[in-house]
Amino acid sequence: MGQKNKEQCTNITSAVVRPYEIDYSASGNKWTAPSKDDYVHNPCIPLDSLCTDIGGVTHAGNLGTAGTVFLSLGLAMMVVYTFLNESKNVSKVLLMGATSLVLSWVMLLASWATFASMMGQSTTCYIESDHAEGIVAAKGKFGDIINGSGSYTYYYVIGAWVVLTLVLGVVIHRIFQERRLPPAGKEDEATNV
Repeated sequence: MGQKNKEQCTNITSAVVRPYEIDYSASGNKWTAPSKDDYVHNPCIPLDSLCTDIGGVTHAGNLGTAGTVFLSLGLAMMVVYTFLNESKNVSKVLLMGATSLVLSWVMLLASWATFASMMGQSTTCYIESDHAEGIVAAKGKFGDIINGSGSYTYYYVIGAWVVLTLVLGVVIHRIFQERRLPPAGKEDEATNV
């Protein structure tokens, strides 16, 4: 065996080493696959049926969903404010939209923090073995078992929060600008004098 061959074997071995413990004694029928009919109607498998002690993931998802709803509501109010700004006094719409965006900001931050804290939590997940011979119990940190962030949605939440922070800065600046303006009746009097 040549030196380069040994080096390549070492590279391959280090690439496939899992940072968690695999318990083959806990393998078996820990999870039952859905029937074909069930899978057609609901192709999603609940994560808590595959892993233990991961309730925080559900909370992070719920917080992210609430953040998205408040974001959508806040953006809709910003659109209404933009279209009606010239015709009516719609500062209340601006304030309600800003409040909704602040709630979204808080929910997205809480979702991010909740999921990030779950990454270091110890758990047991039942996963397909490396040799595709059945399910084995993987014991370790949740972040090690799911290989990093788990999906692109984690980065979506972080990105949405960062962009929303910038948007909130602009909206709050606009609110302060409107508060400095004289009331509508006094503005007309000042131009007539």
